[in-house]
Amino acid sequence: MLINDTVVAPATNISTQAIALIRVSGSEAFLIVNKLIKDKKLEEKRGLFLRKLYFEDELIDEVVLSCFVAPNSFTGENVVEIACHGGILNTNKIINILIQSGARMALRGEFSQRSFLNGKIDLIQAEGINNLIHAKNDLALKIGVANMSGSNNKAIIELKDNLLDIISRIQVSIDYPDYDDVEGSSIEDLTNLLEIINDQINKLLMRSKMAFKNSEGIKTAIVGQTNVGKSSILNALINEDKAIVTDIPGTTRDIVEGQINLENVSLNLIDTAGIRKTSDVVENLGILKSKNLINEADLVLFVVNKENINDLDNQEIFELLKNKTYILIVNKAEKLSKTEKQNLEKKYENIVFTSAINHNIDQLVLRINQMYLNEEINKNDELILIGLNQITLVEQIKNKLSTALSVIKSGMPIDIVNVDLYDAWNLLNELIGVEYEDEIIDNIFRKYCLGK
Repeated sequence: MLINDTVVAPATNISTQAIALIRVSGSEAFLIVNKLIKDKKLEEKRGLFLRKLYFEDELIDEVVLSCFVAPNSFTGENVVEIACHGGILNTNKIINILIQSGARMALRGEFSQRSFLNGKIDLIQAEGINNLIHAKNDLALKIGVANMSGSNNKAIIELKDNLLDIISRIQVSIDYPDYDDVEGSSIEDLTNLLEIINDQINKLLMRSKMAFKNSEGIKTAIVGQTNVGKSSILNALINEDKAIVTDIPGTTRDIVEGQINLENVSLNLIDTAGIRKTSDVVENLGILKSKNLINEADLVLFVVNKENINDLDNQEIFELLKNKTYILIVNKAEKLSKTEKQNLEKKYENIVFTSAINHNIDQLVLRINQMYLNEEINKNDELILIGLNQITLVEQIKNKLSTALSVIKSGMPIDIVNVDLYDAWNLLNELIGVEYEDEIIDNIFRKYCLGK
């Protein structure tokens, strides 16, 4: 990717809308935009300016120009943002004229990549921006904002500094073996310091994996006997008629999927075939799939009603749910008296009452949000990473530190330990982008939005 040319891209979606935003970034941003201006050419200074744009003496649009001068811009380059009238034709026409005037169409994520390469943001902040844009729930949104701001990045810097301190102490003991009075350089001291860092990395990895799963979607199976309202629960959750709802038992033979984004978690919903005794070969295949999905699911929504809660088929499902995270949903709750509800609450754990056909599922949504309101991943002052590449790097750091601890505890020569510690330190640098390979950086930013 060239960093010395000038690029252009829409910063807003190209559609029928009142205002569209086009971003131009690079050393020739002012020069290129000025080719479209007849009077009052732009000077290289920061400000907002109202101008008319022309192409070959034809008036194109009247726009507001937001001007930023390097290095005081998001990308660290000269930037002109054009707020023009929206519309697919108008927006594309202005972009094409800017390209004819010397700009190049930006690649996906190229503005953020230039910001990173110019030292305006680090890699965690860049990933934070992407997480913010693609957040599916409030938790992911909060993590994206925190990482974008850079307020939590000091945790990585501190880990790097502490690890480098251990590496330095070990190196001193290797280079000057006759000096045994270096503070904190005994095997016991080094082991204790390394275990502290290892514990911090393990906690970061645990928080990040949990947050990643919550943001990407918990695999959630809706199970139960036929005709208890499983499909109605699915439709009420996703607010659309994705599953067929009838009074005929065994209607849902195949697996139906949908997604819902709640406050603390996103759910990938799977409506399964009703579990019951049947001679229908096709339906039995669906029932087998349902049982397999119970084993695979992160969360099971087990739907029953007043009439069948004690049936033998349901007892079989209860057996399958041992050691699983599940919610017992008593549907068609409008048919239950207050006393009946109280008795069921005493008998069963984690039970909620719904009336899916009436879209009354507030209890269920509240319970799911409460279950995934995890204190470890809802702390505002803790670093959490939800990029898959970031989590992979933290996993590698954890493995290097674990190996180093095993080596130091086994009594092997201390210089062997530093090999893994140096690797872990370099991986921490890679995590924030101090050290990087161009191909890896290109791959990361190509996953971002065009115009960002």
